[in-house]
Amino acid sequence: MNNAENLDFLFHPRTIAIAGVSEKINKFSFGLRFLESLIQFGFKGNIYPISPTGGEIMGMKIYKSVKDIPGNIDFVISAIPARYTPQLVADAAEKGVRAIHFFTSGFGEIENIEGKRLQADIIARAKAGGIRVVGPNCLGLYCPSGGLSFNADFEKVSGPVAMISQSGGNAAHCIQEGNSRGVFFSKVISMGNGADLNESDYLEYLVHDDETQILTAYIEGVREGRRFLRALKSATKSKPVIILKVGTSESGAEAAVSHTSALAGSNQVWEGVLRQTGAIRAGSIEEMIDITLAFQHMLPPHKGNKIVITGIGGGASVILADEFTNAGLVLPKLSDKLRKSLIELYPSEAGRIFKNPVDLNNFEGPEIFFKTMKALDQCEEADLLAIHVAFDHFGLISIKDKEFMIGMYLKLIGQIKKEIKKPLAVILHSYSSIQMRKLAYDAGKELTAAGFAVFPSIQRAAIALSKFIRYHEERRTAGRIK
Repeated sequence: MNNAENLDFLFHPRTIAIAGVSEKINKFSFGLRFLESLIQFGFKGNIYPISPTGGEIMGMKIYKSVKDIPGNIDFVISAIPARYTPQLVADAAEKGVRAIHFFTSGFGEIENIEGKRLQADIIARAKAGGIRVVGPNCLGLYCPSGGLSFNADFEKVSGPVAMISQSGGNAAHCIQEGNSRGVFFSKVISMGNGADLNESDYLEYLVHDDETQILTAYIEGVREGRRFLRALKSATKSKPVIILKVGTSESGAEAAVSHTSALAGSNQVWEGVLRQTGAIRAGSIEEMIDITLAFQHMLPPHKGNKIVITGIGGGASVILADEFTNAGLVLPKLSDKLRKSLIELYPSEAGRIFKNPVDLNNFEGPEIFFKTMKALDQCEEADLLAIHVAFDHFGLISIKDKEFMIGMYLKLIGQIKKEIKKPLAVILHSYSSIQMRKLAYDAGKELTAAGFAVFPSIQRAAIALSKFIRYHEERRTAGRIK
């Protein structure tokens, strides 16, 4: 793994001990929540609860100390108050534990000298004992292939996307946003303060991780600037890296220090870093998933940024034209020959637009739809294609008829993928009514499962596709790909 430390042992432990599990099962505790999550998620190894009071829970013995547990312990999760953690680390070192995840907060992130002293103390003890630390002040690790999760509701399916997050809440949000849209993760790391293992360690590791093809990160600030820059440069040479960088305003920077003790840095510096390394900057968790979907399901365009859009709705077509153009995409004019061939497919040109976007105005049936898409697929003007579905743009038909018509249209979209060669995106938008929201959600899941990059709004599609295309253009320009 070159000079990067192989951190596989973090994600595939055989035994886990959880400190802070009381035998009072009816009383909420974070230790109990971690225990239940691992069991329900399907962790295959042995799990040992720990509490100084001992006892029993869920048919398992509660050990008074990690030292009392028989056999080897690979990984410890700490959900005990900060003041008790030095002793836990000392006991873990004596036991030969390889790693500790500190969910526990109250360390370097607080404006308190004692918190900073405690953090320095546990890190020094861990280092002396050969223990690597995840956190403190974090939710920890999610790795479906290793049976690890801090929430049993997350998908058990492993995927090609990894995330490094300095926020537990944003890690959870990203997992759920991704899972709901067909993005599955190899590993998600909620790293908190990063007092030992930090963003550079995880980035260096994930570059060489065979389970990971796309890297994403939520970054408030970095601990080792030069090292992070080197790691980021290395990562972008082989994998797309999408970063949500926050804390660039004065208020945001102050919040970042209070949250995870991260030093945020100026927005101008970060723009330069991301541009220099070839990383992609996202503006939100949702945008991060949008861009990830483009990489996961769309082939890179062979030439450039020219896109041809088709769908039903004249007003929607105008909005699409504006949003895509403003995002830096080019909507080329269709040749007279192509326009003539499209017009001849339909009963009349009235009420339709055979330019770009192409407004079909009405659903004419499967045969005409397939001929239209094949004609656009063969046109030299386009590098990519997009189909849009405007759910609540049909003013003269009932919801019941709308559900039937749009449902048929969506089924045809699902069938067209194997018929065309150009990269194709699907935009499902303008679903205001409850019925159309559900239809759009269900259709999005089905189309994503069928291998489409599906976007929930015109603007989000324009932004994600423009960044996806720009990434490949810059790599071509730099000679990184042919």
